[in-house]
Amino acid sequence: MKLDIQGIIPPMVTAFTWDTEELDVKAIREETEFLIQSGVHGICIGGSTGEGAGFSEEEVYTLCKTVVEQVKDRVPVIGGIIADSTAEAVRKSKAAKEAGVSSLQVTPPHYLWTPTTGGLVQHFQRIGEATKLPILIYNVVPWVPIDVHAMTVIVENAPWVAGVKQSGGDMHKVADMMHQLHDRVTVVTGIDDMLYPAFCLGVDGAITCMLAVLPEATIDLWNKVQAGDHAGAKALHDRLLPVWRSIEGPDMPFLAKTAIELMGRKVGPARSPILPPSDEKREEIRNRLVQAGFAVSAVNRA
Repeated sequence: MKLDIQGIIPPMVTAFTWDTEELDVKAIREETEFLIQSGVHGICIGGSTGEGAGFSEEEVYTLCKTVVEQVKDRVPVIGGIIADSTAEAVRKSKAAKEAGVSSLQVTPPHYLWTPTTGGLVQHFQRIGEATKLPILIYNVVPWVPIDVHAMTVIVENAPWVAGVKQSGGDMHKVADMMHQLHDRVTVVTGIDDMLYPAFCLGVDGAITCMLAVLPEATIDLWNKVQAGDHAGAKALHDRLLPVWRSIEGPDMPFLAKTAIELMGRKVGPARSPILPPSDEKREEIRNRLVQAGFAVSAVNRA
């Protein structure tokens, strides 16, 4: 089984209100429409960039329902599920399905204890059976490192697993997943600073933070590689890399939102305990955007 996705699929940031950090439905609709009008090939919600680890089941439903209604079947919508137990993952996955998503991006349980390959097989089996939706495994958790051998066992024994998003900065695993599994499942990259080489390798697409921040530029990068314009693609990679270096790091959700708001889109704060960047860091992000040729504007947070 493969997912019906290809190309640039931003992991949309989740807009919150500045005063209460609650879902800002109006801003979520506006950001969704911005991404659609930018020409993206799909939208993923509730992932790491979208701060999905802190969502309740009700918030998963509300966010997914809001985006699905705004998208109006123009592109696929993938619901992100981040949970510490199979039971919690099943509940959140059911909420996403009820809201109308076309597939799920599921992060392995990421608490201290590491499940065995058998435990992961059962985890994805139960989610698939409960929802009957295709699953994209978000392979990012550093202490649940699913190598290509374990992933092959999961794919062979959990029939609703239809794809792998290989993240965590490991291009070696992208190569291994492509070599071993691409004939059976979809493989997308989640590595922001290696988009160009991953596209050259033939991945089906990308779901990374930079796509949510700069959708049009990353669509251009994808299109250049598909057209064989490697000189143009390399030049664009060189433009984008310094921007990424300014927003990567442990407080990345707020840094990504800062970049987005500097370009005039209102997406609110990251949720506590992630704090806003210092004035110096904000100026660094602004300068990197300007140096890369992106327009920035004054931001009114009211």
